[in-house]
Amino acid sequence: MKRDRRFRDSQSQASLSRRDFLKGAAALGMGAGVIGLPARGALAGTAKDVNVAVLYPTSGSNARFGQMCVNAIKLAVDDINSAGGIKSLGGAKMNPIYADIQSETSVTRNQAERLMAAGNLAAATGCYVSTFTLVATEVAERYKIPFVTGSVADKLTDRGFKYTFQVSPKASMFGEMQMDFAAKMAGRGKRAAVIFEDTDYGTATSKGVIEGAKKVGFEVVMSEPYVAKFTDATPLVNKIKAAKPDFLFPVSYITDALLIIRAMKQLNVNAGIFGGGAGYLIPDFFKDMGKDANYVFSVASWNNDINCGEVPKIAEAYEKKYGEFLMEHAGEAYVMMWVIADALERAASTDPVKVRDAMAKTNLTQGLGSAMPGCHVEFDDKGWNKHVHPVMTQWQDGKLRCVYPESDARVKPTWPIPAWDKRG
Repeated sequence: MKRDRRFRDSQSQASLSRRDFLKGAAALGMGAGVIGLPARGALAGTAKDVNVAVLYPTSGSNARFGQMCVNAIKLAVDDINSAGGIKSLGGAKMNPIYADIQSETSVTRNQAERLMAAGNLAAATGCYVSTFTLVATEVAERYKIPFVTGSVADKLTDRGFKYTFQVSPKASMFGEMQMDFAAKMAGRGKRAAVIFEDTDYGTATSKGVIEGAKKVGFEVVMSEPYVAKFTDATPLVNKIKAAKPDFLFPVSYITDALLIIRAMKQLNVNAGIFGGGAGYLIPDFFKDMGKDANYVFSVASWNNDINCGEVPKIAEAYEKKYGEFLMEHAGEAYVMMWVIADALERAASTDPVKVRDAMAKTNLTQGLGSAMPGCHVEFDDKGWNKHVHPVMTQWQDGKLRCVYPESDARVKPTWPIPAWDKRG
């Protein structure tokens, strides 16, 4: 898919259609760009570019995820600027200021301080990993810079901050969604095993999983943390096998997820796998697992086929440009730029305090800035998108598809899943 990194002249007809689509999005009040080097607080009607800090890990252990998010933001910036920029600022263009946080907390703080101390930002966004986002938003709060994120930790909007805006579901919601779906598929009285990496993300998500299991009447026969980035999953999977669960609920990033599933196949552990996001939701999962990825479920905060009208066009454009599907957090990153653009349009200013006040009044029910599960972005008094919810996905024939809730899904789940020795 790397074959078409740019829209070529030979595709002018398709490009025209895309331009028309983006102009239509702009007409819905979402056609605003958002990054440049303007003086703080540019007035309405001026056409200076608008600066937005973009903080993601593009090196280190989280580089793969961070780069996908940066790619999506680049696409969003192109689309916003092509749609006319920020109309209320005379067509000001988006000027993203990218910073590699290197998958390190200390670097995240330093990069956030460096960009925000300059005094020329209208807003900021990032960071994918909640641990990094907690740090970056602390800095943003101090400098009074509105920070829009798709990270999921509950703490992000539970600290009384006024400048943090979370478009995504909260981590504690994911477990309940997984259990509701599992119960719908298989009924009550089943045995569940929960394993999770010992990080903020893993711990917070697993609590919701365990609470959700009890709520739907599952017996939790195993609840086991493990050290992230291990090299051998066999001891952990032997414990799973001994517990004899009907369902396994792992919360893990990609490297761990691959090791766990390979060990399950090797040891013939046939529990239905209900992943906790992250590693289960990126193109690498199927590239590395091949057909063994099929039938695996995972909860997600977004997917490239959720039933919002604009999503297929976003997903198609991303895949054409970057040669792989638009994954969960990258999709959110794209949407977040349009959310920022909408706030800038209504603020008619690059003053971050005014942008923050406009952001707090966001209420998007159509257009590219609304393209989260539920197709509605509106922040509560804590800065959380109160209409969003997780979705369930399943790998089917090499594609990651949203299968639940029914209102978000375009396809049905495959259930029950065949045993390892019955798969083609």
